[in-house]
Amino acid sequence: MNPITALQLEFGLLSDLAQKLGIRESAIYAWKARNTIPKKHIRSIEKLSEGRLTREMLRPDLFGN
Repeated sequence: MNPITALQLEFGLLSDLAQKLGIRESAIYAWKARNTIPKKHIRSIEKLSEGRLTREMLRPDLFGN
């Protein structure tokens, strides 16, 4: 599954995720345009999703097996 799609399924509106992360909504939409999530936000997203979204799912290029 596409990481951005996974974020949308988990958090609903990307603006809600931006608020929870304390970043601008436009930053999240930039991730969507690039189809990648910055490494510095992976741990926070894992915690917010209570482990349902893992670093391997969000950035398989960095954390894949």
